[in-house]
Amino acid sequence: MAGAATTSAPGVTPNSITVGTISTQTGPLAGNSAGVIYGEKAYFDYINALGGVNGRKIDLKYTLDDTGNPSEFTTLANTLINQDHVFAVSGVASLFFSPNIVVEAKTPTYGYNVTANWNGPPNLFAAGGSVQYLPAIAPYVGYVSRAAKANKIAIVAYGVAASAAACQAADKALMAKGFDVVYTDFKVPYPGSTISTDVQRMKQAKANFVLSCMEDQGNVNMARAIEQYGLKTTQLWLNGNDQTTLDQNQSLMQGVYFYIAHVPFTASSKLYPGLKLYLKEMNKYEPSYAQNELAIQGWESAALFVTGVKLAGKNLTQANVVAQTNKLTSFTAGGLTVPVNWKVSGHSGHAPPYCGAFIVVKGDKYVPALNRGKSVFNCFGSTNPNKGPVSLPPGTPNAT
Repeated sequence: MAGAATTSAPGVTPNSITVGTISTQTGPLAGNSAGVIYGEKAYFDYINALGGVNGRKIDLKYTLDDTGNPSEFTTLANTLINQDHVFAVSGVASLFFSPNIVVEAKTPTYGYNVTANWNGPPNLFAAGGSVQYLPAIAPYVGYVSRAAKANKIAIVAYGVAASAAACQAADKALMAKGFDVVYTDFKVPYPGSTISTDVQRMKQAKANFVLSCMEDQGNVNMARAIEQYGLKTTQLWLNGNDQTTLDQNQSLMQGVYFYIAHVPFTASSKLYPGLKLYLKEMNKYEPSYAQNELAIQGWESAALFVTGVKLAGKNLTQANVVAQTNKLTSFTAGGLTVPVNWKVSGHSGHAPPYCGAFIVVKGDKYVPALNRGKSVFNCFGSTNPNKGPVSLPPGTPNAT
């Protein structure tokens, strides 16, 4: 690759670019957030094996753990920027992402969006777009419930904003369009420690469809209670697409649906070469996380950062990386996602269509489901849960 130019940007030497990341790796809210680190690390290893970016290798030098403590995240962000002088914060995965420091420093920042705090500032790049448009969940729920011929919906979430907000938005949109939501609990204690009581009440309400905004452990606890109490219901989980979780809980997870923002891991690698590359490199560098839902978010984040650095060329400053990234109009992380338009909607909002892929558990695999034609993606033209899919937008991988 082209030789590196000199620069005074923080974290940059003639041969390297230093980045750091913060995620919740330990503590009661850790879940599988650490997967983001391994996805981004694998992508950087892949890029570095090719010689780096414009003559420089990416050095993921700091992988900090906020332990699920809101104040600790702010402390660690201050450390990365003002003490370690990183060029970018490359893969954030925390329920308590607090953007103030990185926004004030104008540090390019990338990660997994589970809060509303990514919205707005031009230097914040969450995988798939920095805006959570929560009402867009409703058509996904409507589509799966119709496919399952289910008409009585229960909705559960943890009592924290990052979990409850999505399910509350779905509840509101579904009720507004006449769906029969027979049970809700948006204050389930982590990790689903009282979910058995919820399941008994779902059964009393004759629920035959459950939407969950909990994470893996809470969902598994719920599935176990559903089996125990003999509740006949279709489940749609917004979290839990993780092979290790499935390997440990196959009998409980059969028939569970998921809606995801990327090409499913079990899709055809011939139709999706971006998936083939992802699986090849993850199996080389981080095999334990190859089919981890958050690892692919880390890979996407790292790919976006590297794209911005490539486009910045010899003018390698933080401001130019941000500026060049915000010129991208159809970013797909190498063919893994529907296009993200960072120039128009990446920071300010999601105009329709709202797109993603359905998968369902069959045996020991998550397999594509409910898609039309060859593409794994479905797109919806509005937030109306009564409306079905629309045409895929230009640039969608394998849209023809």
